[in-house]
Amino acid sequence: METWRRSIVLQWSALLALLVGVPWFRGGYVLSYDMVWVPRLELSRSDVWGLGSALPRAVPSDAVASLLGAAVDPQVVQRVVLLGALVLAATGGARLVRELGLPAQMAAATFALWNPFVAERLVLGQWPLLVAYGALFWLVVGLREDRRSVYALALVGTALTPASGLMGVLVAVVVGRRVVGPVVLGALVNAPWIAAALLNSDALAPDSGAVRSFAVEPEGPFGRVGAVLALGGIWNRDVVPDSRGLLLVALIVLVLWVVMVVGLVRLLRTDRGLGVSLSLLAVVGLLLAWSGWWAPDLVSRGIDAFGPLALLRDGTRYLPLLALLEVVALGHGVAFLVTRLRALETTRGAWAVPAVLGVLLPLAALPDLADGVGGRLEPVEYPAGWTRAAGEVAALDVRGDVLVLPFTAYRAPSWNDDRPVLDPAGRFFDRDTVTDDRLVVGGLTVAGEDPRARRVRTILRGPERRRDRALAAEGIGVVVSGTDTSAPRVRAVPGARVRDVAQEERIIMTAAFSVAGLVALLSLVGVLRRLLGR
Repeated sequence: METWRRSIVLQWSALLALLVGVPWFRGGYVLSYDMVWVPRLELSRSDVWGLGSALPRAVPSDAVASLLGAAVDPQVVQRVVLLGALVLAATGGARLVRELGLPAQMAAATFALWNPFVAERLVLGQWPLLVAYGALFWLVVGLREDRRSVYALALVGTALTPASGLMGVLVAVVVGRRVVGPVVLGALVNAPWIAAALLNSDALAPDSGAVRSFAVEPEGPFGRVGAVLALGGIWNRDVVPDSRGLLLVALIVLVLWVVMVVGLVRLLRTDRGLGVSLSLLAVVGLLLAWSGWWAPDLVSRGIDAFGPLALLRDGTRYLPLLALLEVVALGHGVAFLVTRLRALETTRGAWAVPAVLGVLLPLAALPDLADGVGGRLEPVEYPAGWTRAAGEVAALDVRGDVLVLPFTAYRAPSWNDDRPVLDPAGRFFDRDTVTDDRLVVGGLTVAGEDPRARRVRTILRGPERRRDRALAAEGIGVVVSGTDTSAPRVRAVPGARVRDVAQEERIIMTAAFSVAGLVALLSLVGVLRRLLGR
């Protein structure tokens, strides 16, 4: 019976993921905001390994994508990663309530995958955060079931970004009720971005005045409070599904909250340890999500005093800490209602009503998550002109890095159906690439942290006759312009002074990636051995 239930849950989870990813079965790459996938991300680029001049926002996720793309077609890798993250979340959510029966598992699986956080972060292109989101559920599973290899591998999965890495350690400490072990293991698996941040400490001067720009936004009639409780409220209104403002959706969400409250009471009565742990994590997630709205000045002062606190700027990024509780509470609520209706025996089969609604209501509350979030995540092919430009860059007999013009972070190219995306040129060429790291949010420009980008920006504002010499002194050997078109233009800058990476820095980053990779490999072997029954 248990094997049958697992099969049903897995099949349902896969079906939901496929409903979301219907467009992804066409050729091309899904390019949306921060999600940039390219035909070949060169392993030889130092910025892939955290040795560039910018903060390590894409460390180690770029290295992971590059390694996987070297072995398998990157288009396939992107699909596997996106669909796998969704299935990981759904099956992990179901596993946390597996002792409650199939209706509870199906409800938990559905809501873990089908919610505003997943939809909004998908459109925003934050695939590493979504992988980490799915891994958090299995992190709790590993701790609850004392499966060390599952726990360790899940912790590795959370380490794809700095913010999610911190969430993983926090969950391990609170649920596992130990400090030293999770912190040490967390330091090992998060070593790549920790080391890269320390080596780029001169870039740790974030714009503290931008806290309000990343504050939670209202969605629907429940305002900012309700938006966060519904796992939404992201700062970028352009990625919010249209259905979030519908009155009917608000009523459905209200029903889900009632079931969750019932489930939370049941959880605290039947499994107080897990209930208290998840409640504490949920409180932390709520406070962080609301902090930019309730206490922006306090957060700004904290960032001024300690730069790394800028990780807290995008507060809704920490909503997975709340999602853990809501998913488990929904499962418990559905199980309670099913059990009560079965015991009453007033109407034959009445117990099936909450069982079915537990699955249907999350879907009805967010209908536009299907079909690539309402068609927003359609894959596209890179124009042939981009491939020619990459060949020209590779053939140039000049040294130095690539500068991309116009010097802005995001593009909305016509060949991407005018959808905004972080300039793919930053990863498309076989050399380290200097791009603008500033971000425009609601008309306000959030300052970047990369000192090299700031210097290049100053050069571009200066006299044109001196520009090439200044760029060469900054280590720029190639200028690629027109990346918002289908035919970028390539120009060599002679005499570039190559930016040398200190041998000590290479050794440090090699050691950091080696340690994290070893933990990941050993954990994966442990999980595979358990699956194979050895």
